[in-house]
Amino acid sequence: INPVRLVEKQQRAYFKQTGTSKPVMEILRESAAKNFAPLFRGTIPLMGHSLASAMLGLVGQPRLQKYVQKQVGATGALSGTATNLVASAVVSPIYVFVTNPLSRLEVIMQTNSLKGNSISTVAALKELSTDMAKFGLAGIFRGQGIGIAKAIVSLTLFHEGRIFITNQFKQHNLKKLEP
Repeated sequence: INPVRLVEKQQRAYFKQTGTSKPVMEILRESAAKNFAPLFRGTIPLMGHSLASAMLGLVGQPRLQKYVQKQVGATGALSGTATNLVASAVVSPIYVFVTNPLSRLEVIMQTNSLKGNSISTVAALKELSTDMAKFGLAGIFRGQGIGIAKAIVSLTLFHEGRIFITNQFKQHNLKKLEP
C-alpha cells in the first residue's frame, strides 16, 4: 500500500506546485531510475500508524464498547449501535492524537522530489519539531476536528459491519445444527 500512498502524495504535491496533475507513469519512471526505492519512503511511520490503528480500532474500541454496554447499556437506555457510537467517540480522539504525528511524518517523507535524496525518519522528525516550535501543536494537529468526526463514523460503521457479519455466521451455523 505504501507505493500507492506515495504516488497519491506525489501527485497532490505536484498539483499544489504547478496546478497540473503529474502522470503516474512519470512518477514510476522517476522511481525506476532509483530502483523503485522511492516508492517505499515513509514506510516506518506507516507501520507505526497501522500498529496504532489495529490496537485502538480492533482491540481498544470493542473492549470499550463492552464496558459502555455494561455500564450504560444494561439499563436499556442505549442500543448496541448507540454504545458502539459512544465507544468510537471515546477512542477516536485518542486514535487521532496517536496517529496524526505519524501521518505528518509520512507526508513529509513522501512529498519531496523523487529525483532528490529521500528524507530520513530522523530528518522528518526534525522538520516536525520545527513545525511545532513555529506553530505549536497546530504544527501536528492541523484540521483534526473533521478527522475526529470521520474516525468516529468510520470506526462505528466498521464495527457495526463486523458485528452484523459475525451474527450472520452465527445464525448460519446454528441452522446447520438444527435437525
